[in-house]
Amino acid sequence: MIFKNIDFREITDYQNRDYKILSVLNDKIKKNCKVLEGDFFLDSFNYFPLTFDNNSFKNIFSWGDKSKYDHFYSKKFNDDFNFKKKDFQNIKNVFVLGTSASDNYYRNIITFLPRVFFIKSKRINIAIHRNSSNRFRVLVSEILKKLNIEIKKYVYLDNEFYKFSESQIPQFFNEALGIKILNKLLSSNKEEKKDLKIYISRQNSIYRNLINESDLVGKLREQGFRIIDTKNMPIIEQINYFSSARVIISPTSSVLSNLIFCKKGTEVIEIAPIYKTKHENLFRDRYLRISKVLNLNHNFLVADSVENNKIDINIDKLKFISKKFLYESNYYKDLLVKKNEFEKIISKF
Repeated sequence: MIFKNIDFREITDYQNRDYKILSVLNDKIKKNCKVLEGDFFLDSFNYFPLTFDNNSFKNIFSWGDKSKYDHFYSKKFNDDFNFKKKDFQNIKNVFVLGTSASDNYYRNIITFLPRVFFIKSKRINIAIHRNSSNRFRVLVSEILKKLNIEIKKYVYLDNEFYKFSESQIPQFFNEALGIKILNKLLSSNKEEKKDLKIYISRQNSIYRNLINESDLVGKLREQGFRIIDTKNMPIIEQINYFSSARVIISPTSSVLSNLIFCKKGTEVIEIAPIYKTKHENLFRDRYLRISKVLNLNHNFLVADSVENNKIDINIDKLKFISKKFLYESNYYKDLLVKKNEFEKIISKF
């Protein structure tokens, strides 16, 4: 039997012998979250629950490009799934928060993290991907501690399908709503005066290093900018920096996902290369979309792209990226800005 999609309008208080869909309210933001509770199958890449009676709920359990879910309804997938499902590992009594299989910071923060605010139990097991960074686990633990929720243990998922019993998985929110939820619930010191100017360095990163950064640091400090490197910085500390910033300058980077913690009117200068393909434009617009949702003043400083010899050395760390795209895309090259143009911009602040 092939899986079918249950339309959103039919989901309210949907109940079955093996599962039900609950509506969980967060009182602080007055938002509801649909939560599938009971028994279901789930993969650890899409986190797309499939019920024992061959139902799915694409309207609320999908994120990103919706076309990636088409294969769940193909005969080939269903034949293969039904043949293998008897061998799926059974995991019981967990809350499936989920995280990116490639530990992508943007995806973990924007897509998965907002769901942590819709846990109704006071003692839980949390399922996340094994590749999740320790920093992200610490962030989740700190948030739940403040919510007086005890994590009994983390359950780590590999790139597999699983059978979940007596478990819960929350819906995915659309990007704009997820941004607003995090800005409302995690931004710190929202009533205090904020006048911090920060420049984010990528000198310890594999790609998109600003290769003439050393020529610019002196002028940045002269203008009162604080130079920070977030590579080993706890996420809570990153949140505090972005929440307190009046001006943020950074090479394009997943750290700009932290724009979700900024106050209205924050000045953002994103140093970015010229992108050549439609796929690359997804990177270009990613942080701009956050700024539009939160009314930040977002501008781009276009940089030249420079070949990057670190890629070959670190190729194993980039295994989730197509090699063709990795070597051809300007997104994975280093950056070079015109010094006079850069200094003219920062002198405005």
